[in-house]
This record gives sequence, structure tokens and C-alpha cells, in this order.
Amino acid sequence: MGKSSRGVIAVGRLSIDGGCGVTADPPPSADGPALAAAVGAWLVGVDAAVCAVIGPDFPTRLIVEFTRAGIDTSRIQRVARRNGSLQSDPEPLPEQLASVNPRWSVHVGGLSPRRQHEIVRAISGRVACITLDPDLVGVEQPDANEPIALAAQCDAFLPGHHDLARLWPGETPRAVLRLMARAGVRAAVIKLGAGGSLGMRQGQIVSMPAFPVVDHGRIDGGDVYAGAFAAVYALDQDLRRAMAWATAAASVVVESNVLLGQLSAFARNRVEARARILDGAMKANAT
Repeated sequence: MGKSSRGVIAVGRLSIDGGCGVTADPPPSADGPALAAAVGAWLVGVDAAVCAVIGPDFPTRLIVEFTRAGIDTSRIQRVARRNGSLQSDPEPLPEQLASVNPRWSVHVGGLSPRRQHEIVRAISGRVACITLDPDLVGVEQPDANEPIALAAQCDAFLPGHHDLARLWPGETPRAVLRLMARAGVRAAVIKLGAGGSLGMRQGQIVSMPAFPVVDHGRIDGGDVYAGAFAAVYALDQDLRRAMAWATAAASVVVESNVLLGQLSAFARNRVEARARILDGAMKANAT
């Protein structure tokens, strides 16, 4: 898509993955929804940053690797530990987004519903685009009305098929998208894994197939998809094009075992080639 002065800040969690390499004790690598979304944005040709909170045991070496790979780490805040627990909130705060370039977009994912509300409220009207990925981890009985109300304040809502099953059990993706449209959600994409993705903008439905790849199962392509989608959708709100590029980015990453290993010109070129194939096929089918 070509480098630009635009970018995506991925807000969420970072984690350390021990990996599953051929050695008995592989070195830890960075993981988590915030990093995956940032990688997705980078792969479609824009700048990318991570906004997160890390504990004192998070290796400095990994942060240096982010920076060397081209990910902005200036919004990562390290907190101290006292008596076995963190001294500060383990989730990023709205204050970490106090100064944001209005040409940049923000993807909010991997956080508690309360913190997602706070961050969306803090950045509303100040950035190019806001995309939202729900996080139901630890929520025993999720209320579908809460994420829908927040999604209506964002530019696009990006739930996965597991979220769909918990929030709207028994409902089909198309039925849920129609429900979202009636609730005031401007655009939404349901990520269906190997089944592709199904999107809606202003009531119009777009179906995007998955790009055929061998998924090693080490990396969740959904967060990569979300970051890439946020980057492309912010340009002109072309839903089909954003879905094609997001699908391509996710397909390249799931073939790998290490997130940061995909931050290369070669990987970017592969993403672009696959995105053009997908977008071209969709255009042909529409005529």
C-alpha cells in the first residue's frame, strides 16, 4: 500500500511467549493482541505503535527488538511490583494517548470493557479512525448491549466468531450484522477464521474469503487482521478493500511462528500481492 505519514496505535496487552521451537528451551518472544495488531498495521504499509503496560519482568531485550523492527514503543509503560503485585493498573491508561497525531488511527483491543470505554471516550474526535475488538476474557455472562453501545461510538467493530457465539448464541453472522446496523454501528466485520470474514457498512454486506494458507496455529491471525484493517479503512472507509488487505496480512503472519519475524519488506510485498488478488477477485465477482 506504500509508506505514509499515517499510522495505527494498537492499545492492549503484551505478553511473553515461550515458543515451541526445535530446541529444548527456546528463547522467549513477544506476543499479545497489541503487538499482533501493530504488526498487522505495519504489514500494510503504515507506521505502527504499541500502547501497553508491562511489568518489571518483561525483558528489555524484547522492547529493543520492537524498536529495531520498526514498532514505536514510546507508549509502553513499565510499572513496578510490590509484595508480589503490580503497583499500578495492569492496563494502559487514557493518559498514555494524551498526545496523538490526528492522522493516526487507534485500535482498541485486549482490554476490559471498562477500560475500553475510557479510552474510546478519551480519543473520540481526535484521531482518524477508531476500531474496536471486544475482549470477553474473564466475563462470565457478557451482555451484548454493552459492546454494541461502545461500537456505535467507533468507526468499526471487529468481533471474532468466538465473541459472536458468546454474545449472540444461536444467531448467524448476517443476522448479527443486521442487528448491529439497527443499533447504530456504522461498520463491523466478523472474523470467521478459516471461513474468511463478513463485513457490513451502512447496511451493505461484504463477504471476504480467507486466503488459502497452512496455518501453524502459533499466532492468532484475528489481531493481525484488526490492525491491518484499521490502517486501510482509515484511508477512505472502503470496507471491501480494508477486508482484503487485512485478510492478506493475517494470512502471511499465521504461516509464521514469530510475530516480529514478519516485519520485512519481503513480507510486506507478499501481503500486497495477496491483497490485490483478493480485491481483484471481489471486483470481478461484483461485475
